[in-house]
Amino acid sequence: MERSESLKWLREAVSLGRINKIDEAVQALAKWLGAEGIWMFRYEGGKWELIASSGEVPKTLSQSLMAEGEIPSQCYWKIGERFWALKVPTESDFTPYIFVVAFNEGKSHDELATGVASELLANWIIGVSREQSWEHLARAFKVETLGELAAGIAHEINNPLQVIIGNTELILDTFELDERLKQKLEDIMAAAEQIKEIAKAMTRFADARRTEEKELLDFGEVVQEAAQLVAYSLVRESVKVNIELSPTPQIWGRRGELEEIVVQLLRNAGEAIAESGKGSQVTVRVKSLGEQVRLEVEDDGPGIPSHLKDKIFDPFVTTKAAKGGTGLGLAIVQNLVTAHKGKIWLEDSPSGGAKFVVELPAWVTTEREKNGG
Repeated sequence: MERSESLKWLREAVSLGRINKIDEAVQALAKWLGAEGIWMFRYEGGKWELIASSGEVPKTLSQSLMAEGEIPSQCYWKIGERFWALKVPTESDFTPYIFVVAFNEGKSHDELATGVASELLANWIIGVSREQSWEHLARAFKVETLGELAAGIAHEINNPLQVIIGNTELILDTFELDERLKQKLEDIMAAAEQIKEIAKAMTRFADARRTEEKELLDFGEVVQEAAQLVAYSLVRESVKVNIELSPTPQIWGRRGELEEIVVQLLRNAGEAIAESGKGSQVTVRVKSLGEQVRLEVEDDGPGIPSHLKDKIFDPFVTTKAAKGGTGLGLAIVQNLVTAHKGKIWLEDSPSGGAKFVVELPAWVTTEREKNGG
């Protein structure tokens, strides 16, 4: 590769890295190095975690890393026949980054260029991590404030609500009423009971956000409570929420964060339907898949535009920019799912809408991992 062509790829990598397009930047770095592929791992507790790559990890590299055990003391070493690894210093000596590059057989490698590429990539990744930390802090403040607000509203609702329910029951039990008036009072009671359920859901919402401790949870119950809370607000938009629950094992997690996953996915679906005028319902499903529990949120709305599907979980990607959407909702959802050792992805719904799928480890899996089994 000519020097001018080589520098073009380096400039492109730097430009992409500065705007947090890490995947594209990694591919440009690989072209600058003339490498078959590059991968960045975080090594911690005897485990290799892939955090950036120019493509799939070759099977031979995975096998070599598993055989490595502890990382060597030197900064630069060879893995197998064609992989070179470089230890990249970070702010923490306990979680080093390991930069791995693969060159075609017989191709010489430039140790200095490899070092530059590894430092660039590490700095971009650290920069993204810092931004995510600030986002998490802002979100935590927002969630705490929402929790306090929800608790206060629920309290204020309950006081006059008890007066309405009490007096309505008294009138129904005490007086002889004609059928028309009796029906009207029973309608009032039904509406008051619905408000009571909303207030209960808001109280649970607030309580869940007052604790950061993980606990054993019935995932179906968590999903049902969160979905019902959103369903009340979507009724105004003529959007129906269907909830389909199957028995599942318990999971280990934070109730408030799991509820937020459901709330965000359900609101996104409902808003897409309401704003587009296409579709009328969202279905929320919970099912067991052996050692995994699955959540599906599927709508019959307009679906996700094809040009956004591959980056729908990226921060600041939104279909609602004109209406003030921040594009952080699905990025936050993905972070919460990852924090619970789960995964999330997007599928097309047969109806033409969107279907988001979340899989989380059941408690039995978590216990087995803790015990080393």
